[in-house]
Amino acid sequence: MANFRDWEEALDEIDWKDVLEEVDDELLENLAGELHFRTFEALKDSSTPLGDGYHMTHLSDGQWAFWSEKNYVQEDVRFFENEQLFLHFAVEHFSLGEQEIQELVRLLEETPRLKSCAVCGHHFNPQDSARQELGIEGIYLDEENKEGECCSPQCAVEAVLVDMKEL
Repeated sequence: MANFRDWEEALDEIDWKDVLEEVDDELLENLAGELHFRTFEALKDSSTPLGDGYHMTHLSDGQWAFWSEKNYVQEDVRFFENEQLFLHFAVEHFSLGEQEIQELVRLLEETPRLKSCAVCGHHFNPQDSARQELGIEGIYLDEENKEGECCSPQCAVEAVLVDMKEL
């Protein structure tokens, strides 16, 4: 019986709130991975908040990803081929009025289309403030033809190292 009490006392000492927060954080990181982002923070920074925990992300392939930070476990990410299809969905699903539709159109117009890194395949925002602060306008594997853009100096260096190993 002592083992049972020890086990019960150990369970009572666990801070379940911390455990659930860690699980929640990992699920958000998985969401980011599903959408081909390095981290959830990168996903969130590259997306436009629409209110009530919903976000819109304009992916590098031209699709729009609509996802919820609060309901990501219950609601799958929805993908739309273009912004008009999303607008149609939003108007019906959320019963938007004329002013709300105009605001949503404005937000969609301001949402940057992301690019995909030629090295790691993750999405990135070429207009990201961190890139601008560093003066990075583009890091290309082929600078002359502006082809094969990298998301970061680290990916560019990795590509160079891989090329050097192949020689």
